[in-house]
Amino acid sequence: MFPPPAMLIYLYLFAFGLGGVLLLGSIFVGDKDTGDGGGHGADAGTQAQHFDHGVGEAHGALAGLFTAFFSLRFWMFFLAFFGLTGLVLDGLDLVDSPTIALVAALGMGLLTGQGTVAVFRSLSHSETSTAASAADYIGRSGRVMVGFGAGDLGKVRLTLKGTIVDVLATTEEERGFTSGEEAFVIAMNDTTAVVARAPGV
Repeated sequence: MFPPPAMLIYLYLFAFGLGGVLLLGSIFVGDKDTGDGGGHGADAGTQAQHFDHGVGEAHGALAGLFTAFFSLRFWMFFLAFFGLTGLVLDGLDLVDSPTIALVAALGMGLLTGQGTVAVFRSLSHSETSTAASAADYIGRSGRVMVGFGAGDLGKVRLTLKGTIVDVLATTEEERGFTSGEEAFVIAMNDTTAVVARAPGV
């Protein structure tokens, strides 16, 4: 039996409200993750993948359509646009039949959710292909954020490809580094930068 129009309106309101809250929450969480201005390129990529868990593992377009349903980002946009479309079409009586409004709302939700996942998947692949390699770090100078001595670990802030990145750092020099000093990357040991002072400093 088809749900009464009043129930559909409540369904649209609930979906739009829940989707909107999830979207706002994802925006604020993202702002807090990057609010220190540090960029954290690798961490940011990992955080973004949490919204699309399982989507990146899809092989082929057909598999991608199905795996999109496991993405939180898909459901955020599906709920928001499903609810918004239903409210506009049914709530404002822009169509004659509630069934048409429901079908249109479902279609808009699916289209928006799938499209959003596809766009972010494409952006993720582009960012991965342009990610900085170890060679990009060597020769760069940065500011020490967390002081460290020989054999210890600290943190240095660098600018790579227009993005501010914080990396773990160590040194082989006897004289350690204090916060605020300038350090030059002379080698990369996995994800840890080996730094030194400029000649004459």
